[in-house]
Amino acid sequence: GSPARLMIAFAIPMILGNIFQQVYSMVDSIVVGRFVGKNALAAIGATQSVLFLIVCLIIGLTMGTCILVSQSFGGGDFEKIQKIAGMAVYVSVGAWIFISVVSMIFSGPVLRLMHTPDEIFSDARAYLLVNNLCAIAPISYNMFANIMRALGDSKSPLYALIISSITNIVLDLVFVVCFHWGVVGVAVATVIAQALSSVFCLWIVKKKYPLLHLNRESLRPDFSTLGQIIRIGLPMAVQNGVTSLGMLLVQSMINNYGTDTVAAYTASNKIEQIALMPLQSVGMAVSTFVGQNFGSHNFKRIRQGVGVGAVINVSVGLVLMIVIRLLAVPFVTLFVSASETEVIAIAQEYLNIVTMFYWLCGLMYVFLNLFRGMGKMFVSTVGSVLEPAAKVAAAAGFGMAFDRVGLWFSWPVGWLAALSIPLVFFITGKAFDKKPENLKIQEIKNTP
Repeated sequence: GSPARLMIAFAIPMILGNIFQQVYSMVDSIVVGRFVGKNALAAIGATQSVLFLIVCLIIGLTMGTCILVSQSFGGGDFEKIQKIAGMAVYVSVGAWIFISVVSMIFSGPVLRLMHTPDEIFSDARAYLLVNNLCAIAPISYNMFANIMRALGDSKSPLYALIISSITNIVLDLVFVVCFHWGVVGVAVATVIAQALSSVFCLWIVKKKYPLLHLNRESLRPDFSTLGQIIRIGLPMAVQNGVTSLGMLLVQSMINNYGTDTVAAYTASNKIEQIALMPLQSVGMAVSTFVGQNFGSHNFKRIRQGVGVGAVINVSVGLVLMIVIRLLAVPFVTLFVSASETEVIAIAQEYLNIVTMFYWLCGLMYVFLNLFRGMGKMFVSTVGSVLEPAAKVAAAAGFGMAFDRVGLWFSWPVGWLAALSIPLVFFITGKAFDKKPENLKIQEIKNTP
C-alpha cells in the first residue's frame, strides 16, 4: 500500500497516546504556574531533566521485557511468557528500590550541582523525592503497558493513560487550589494518577490475559530469563540515559540565568514536548515500516518509505514553526500569569529560535529510526550519543560567546550532529550492505 497512508495511520494512535502521557507534567506546570507562582513552576522545571533520566531508564528496562514477550508470543511459547512476566516483577521492584535509595542520598547534591536557585531548591527537592520514592507506579504501568503492546493490545495502555490524566487534572486542582499543598500537591496527584493507571492495567491483565496470571512457579527466580531481560533492556536504558544526561547538563547551564529563565524554559519545554510528538511518531512509523521491508529484503521500498517519512516530517516541522511562532504568547500564558512579562519574553525568544529548526529535528527522527528498524543499533546509538554531546558543547561555547540567546542555538547543533552519521550511511548506500546487528535478540526466539 501507500507508504504515506500507512505511516500516517500508524502514527496517529501513538500521537494520541503520547499526548495523554505528557498531560501529567503539563497539568502540573499549568496549575502551579497559575495558582502558586513562577517560583513553583521553576522548581518543577528544575527537576525535569532528572526525572526524565529516571523515566528513560525505566522505559529502557521495560523494553527488554517487551521484546522477549513479543518473540515468545510469536513462537507460541506461552509458558515462557509467564516466566518473563514473573521475572519482570523482580526487575520492577529492583528498579524501584534502586531509584528510591539513590534519590534519598543524591537528590539534594544533584540539584546543587545543577546550580538550582536557592529560592526554589526546597520545592524542587520535595517534588523530586515524592516522585522517585513512589517510582513503583510508573515502573508498573510501563511494564504492564509494554507487555500488553507486545501481545498486540495497544488500546488498553491508551485507556489507562486517559483515565490517569483525568484523575491527575482533578487531583491537581484539589490539592493545590483547595488544600494549598503547592508543589508537593502536584507531585502527590501525579503519583496517585500513575498508580491508578497501573491498577487499571492489572485489572485488564486479570480480565483478558490468563497467560499473564502469575503462580508460584512463574515467580521462582530464573536467572537465565532475568539475564535476557537485562541484556536487552540495559543498553536501551543506557542510550536513553545518555540523552537525558545531556539534558541535565544543559539544564544546569540554564539554571545559572535565574528563576525567570528557568520558568520560561520550563513553559517552553512543555509546549515543545507536545509539538515534537508528531515528528517522533512518524519516526517510529518509519522504524516499523523499515523493519518489515528489511525482513523481506525490499530495499527499494525502504528507500521509498524513508523518503516519504522525510517529506512528512519536514512539512510538519515547517507547519509547527509557523503555528508556534504565531501563538507563542498565548501558549506560554497557559503556564504563567500575563503579568510575568520577563518570563514570557524569554520563552518567546527560545521558541522563535528553536522552532526554525524543527524540520531538522524531524529528519533526525526519520534517519535514526531507519537504522533502528534494520536492527543496526551501532549507527543509531552513535547518533543518539552525538546529539546530547554536541548540544552540551554548543551550549557551553555559545553561552559564553552570546550569553543566554546562544544557549538556544545548541538545539539545532545537537540535531544536526545526530543526523549526520545515519544520513551519510544512507546517501552512500552503506545502510543496506549488512545484516541486522541484533542477531542475539533473534537467537533468543529460537532458543529451545
